[in-house]
Amino acid sequence: MNDFLKNLRNSGKKEISSVRKNMDSNYFTPGERRTPNDRRASAFNRSSAIPEKEARREDIEDLIPVIAESTIQLVKEMGRIAAVSEMIMESQIRQQNAMADFFESLKTLMENIQGPDQMPIATTSYASGTHYTKDDIISTINRMRDQGATFATIAEYLRDKGIPTFSGRGHWHAQTIHRLCKQI
Repeated sequence: MNDFLKNLRNSGKKEISSVRKNMDSNYFTPGERRTPNDRRASAFNRSSAIPEKEARREDIEDLIPVIAESTIQLVKEMGRIAAVSEMIMESQIRQQNAMADFFESLKTLMENIQGPDQMPIATTSYASGTHYTKDDIISTINRMRDQGATFATIAEYLRDKGIPTFSGRGHWHAQTIHRLCKQI
C-alpha cells in the first residue's frame, strides 16, 4: 500500500480519537442498558406480592376447564391410538401366518420334487417312434465329414431322410451340424 493511503487512513483515526465528547451531561446518563439478571421482587415490591399470588390463583382457576377439556381430548386420542395399534398387530399376525403357509407349501413342494437319482433313465433313442439313435446320427455325420461333405450338405441329407433333430423340434441346419462336430 502506498504512503498516501496509509496517511489517509491514519489521519482519520487521529482526529476521531483526539476529539472526545463529554458524556457526563444531562442528555446522556450512563447506566446499564440491559435488564438486570436478578428478576426477584425487590424490597419495595414485596408488599404487592400477596395480590400477585391471588392473581395467579385466579389464572389457575381459569385454566382448570381448559385442562379438563384437553384431558378429555387426550383420552379420546389415546383410545384411537390403541385401536390403530391393535389393527396393526392383527395385520402383522395375518402377514406372518401367510408367510408361514407359503413356506410350508414350499417345503411340501420341495419334498415332492424328484431328485436326479429318482429320474427315469433316458434311452439311447432321442425321440419316440424313430429308428435312428443319437449315436447312429453322429456316426453318419462323422462319416460324411470324412468323405468331405459340407455342413450344409449333411443338414440337407438329414432333412431329406426325414430324421428329426435331437430335440424333436425344428429342422437340421448347417450351424447345428457345425456345433455337433465341435462337441465331438
